[in-house]
Amino acid sequence: MKLEFLTSENLYLRPYEPEDAKLIFGWFNDPETTYYMFTGQKPKTLKQIEALMQEDTQAEKNAIFIAIEKKSSQPIGLVGLYEIHQTAKKAEMRIIIGNSDFRGRGYGTEMTEMINFYGFDRLNLHRIYLGVTAENKGGVHAYEKAGYVREGLLKDDVYRNSQYYDAVRMAILRDDYYEKWHAKHQKLFGIQKKK
Repeated sequence: MKLEFLTSENLYLRPYEPEDAKLIFGWFNDPETTYYMFTGQKPKTLKQIEALMQEDTQAEKNAIFIAIEKKSSQPIGLVGLYEIHQTAKKAEMRIIIGNSDFRGRGYGTEMTEMINFYGFDRLNLHRIYLGVTAENKGGVHAYEKAGYVREGLLKDDVYRNSQYYDAVRMAILRDDYYEKWHAKHQKLFGIQKKK
């Protein structure tokens, strides 16, 4: 899948590149960053990260981006659409704010809105869904601000760090997105072809 660059007032999203593995290695080995991940806090080697990212990015069913803050030129996180189903027109959204200096500043919501725009406007999706642990109240709030609605609660769905957690399933549908967000996002987010 040929990916594009997305820009907003504060961020730009660029396609993941193999050189980003070292950056992601640092994020995935930071207990604060991985605390809410479904997989939990499992240290990974650089080779494991390289293999994981190579598998994820070579699949035509994934669109993965690194988020860069424009002001500082710092990479702050990773956002993507995974398991893109061309027939059903749906995908799973995943996001990480890997750089702790940029958490709690609204960037998670902005990244989510940008990937929603990409999924609905560029990939013509019908539905974007996600899962988040119920205890991650900040994440749930950011997704709701970006238009996601709660579809259900899965009791003891996630086992991580030797404990069970409830998972909240959330989604945003194309019609709801276009009704509330699309016109605004067309003005806010620019798209550039990858060179």
